[in-house]
Amino acid sequence: MTTVKKLGYPEKILYGAGDIGINATYTLFASYVLYFYTDVIGMNAAIIGVVILISKIFDGISDVVAGQWVDTHKSKRGHCIPVLMKWSIPFVISSVLIFLVPDASIAVRVFFVFVTYNLFQTVVYTLVGCAHAALASYATDDSVARSQMLIYKMLFAATTQMVMANVILPLVNFFGGQHSQTAWIKASMVFNIVGLVFLYLNAFFVKERVENTAQPENIWQGLQSALKNKYWLLMVLFQICCQLQLIFNLSISVYYLGHVLGNMGLIGLYILFCNIPGVFVCILIPLILHKVSSKRNMALFGTILCMAGQIVFCFSPTGNIIMLYATALIRGIGFAFCMGLGGPLTADTIEYGEWKTGIRVQAVLFSASGIGIKLGQGGITALFGIFLTAIGYDGLAQVQSPGTIKGIEAFFKYIPILVYIIQFAILFAYKLDKEMPQILKDLEERRARG
Repeated sequence: MTTVKKLGYPEKILYGAGDIGINATYTLFASYVLYFYTDVIGMNAAIIGVVILISKIFDGISDVVAGQWVDTHKSKRGHCIPVLMKWSIPFVISSVLIFLVPDASIAVRVFFVFVTYNLFQTVVYTLVGCAHAALASYATDDSVARSQMLIYKMLFAATTQMVMANVILPLVNFFGGQHSQTAWIKASMVFNIVGLVFLYLNAFFVKERVENTAQPENIWQGLQSALKNKYWLLMVLFQICCQLQLIFNLSISVYYLGHVLGNMGLIGLYILFCNIPGVFVCILIPLILHKVSSKRNMALFGTILCMAGQIVFCFSPTGNIIMLYATALIRGIGFAFCMGLGGPLTADTIEYGEWKTGIRVQAVLFSASGIGIKLGQGGITALFGIFLTAIGYDGLAQVQSPGTIKGIEAFFKYIPILVYIIQFAILFAYKLDKEMPQILKDLEERRARG
């Protein structure tokens, strides 16, 4: 294991900027793909939900395969950089295909959605996303420097999502309107070109310095090592909770704002208030990591803020826009701590796993967590799709029934509270911050003995 302690801030920040490339493409997909399927081309919400859930199973498995591939394959430029170089163009092309659903029979459409959704999400996005996430652990093995890189990644992700939320619909409207399939295709092409530039800047200027010489012999050994890592398992559950919040912010909010409040134009400012705290918090966290010993306690603080904001939102009158934005801001501050620290907390489980099993698993730990995360994403999307169908939702209708509107409102208000309760319990059980100094000391002694 090569030890690397120094890494300059320009490279840390440039690494984070790679997430502009990923999110310029993925935010459009995450925010509007369900809406596109149901409201633009008129497909049944329950069918789409089930297709996405099945796809997420394949998607989660592919995360493990991609992680193992990154860990065990290397060229002269390293493990992760070659993947970004080779797969960034297929990444953006496959995302455009998502919106090319033909005007055909239901069976043909479902088949097309399944194939293109999985081509993008299961294959290409998984490989590019895994390589970029793992790159931080191949650039340095210093815990603070690595945490800073991952937090900068979240900073740029939050900023990109915030910008995208405010430009997606205007650009779609510019190209022909939000009910025009062609307009969504053209908008997707624009965002993908922007994303491609940042992915290649990242690939050219971030260097891999850490070589993992203790790789698992095969994917099953890596998975066995991961499953023995109790803190990694907790972080999988924690990141599932974070992803569920993200789905509510980016995707389910589209239905709440469009049908309960009757104004899709609110989505830009809503996501702005959800995400703008992330920009400042993600700037702050790297500066205080040296002074604050417990990442877990900062994440707990964020969870409490999220819970408080959601409870106030639930008791606020429907249609009160000031309270909508104010509570989104409170939740946004809390969510920034949770999402910003999810990567660093997971990264710390690398050392715990090596200490416990003698095997240092890097990309596999990040990618294997995707199984649970993707199943969580698929589960909530399928649940919401089935729920929409059960309450009589019709994506092509100009106005939804009163029962449908009340159902969407209840789902959007009360399900997140359950997520925050689970998240709090997970963090309460996470004790690695206190154990890490001794673990690092033990690892140094082992490495010194060879």
